[in-house]
Amino acid sequence: MDELTARAMIKQHFDWSGRDEVRASQLYAEDVVLEFPQGGERVRGRANIVAFRSAYPARLSFEMHRTTGRDDLWVNEYTIRYDEVNPHFVVGIMEFADDQVVRETIYLTQGWEPPAWRAQWVEPINPPCTP
Repeated sequence: MDELTARAMIKQHFDWSGRDEVRASQLYAEDVVLEFPQGGERVRGRANIVAFRSAYPARLSFEMHRTTGRDDLWVNEYTIRYDEVNPHFVVGIMEFADDQVVRETIYLTQGWEPPAWRAQWVEPINPPCTP
């Protein structure tokens, strides 16, 4: 897949995510597999992804930080907020085949307040994603 097409599809996905799950899910193959390793969950099929995300009990918003990749492997780094609070950092890996996502793996974590003991070696990233 060429870079411009992949980036356009991913951008459209995130533009619609949390607002219109049918449109957001157009980049997925019918038999896509979505995995959340930290929760031990797997969702099989575009229809199940649309249903699962449409029934989500919170309003989701996404802030994209970076998309990188090439050919059929793309990585998205973003922050997701639930009802405009409770931010989580996310890394999502999308695997494409025939110009559709056939597998997506999403890793997420809540931010934390950095401990003072390591301040001499680190610099803050703005804005931090803290609870």
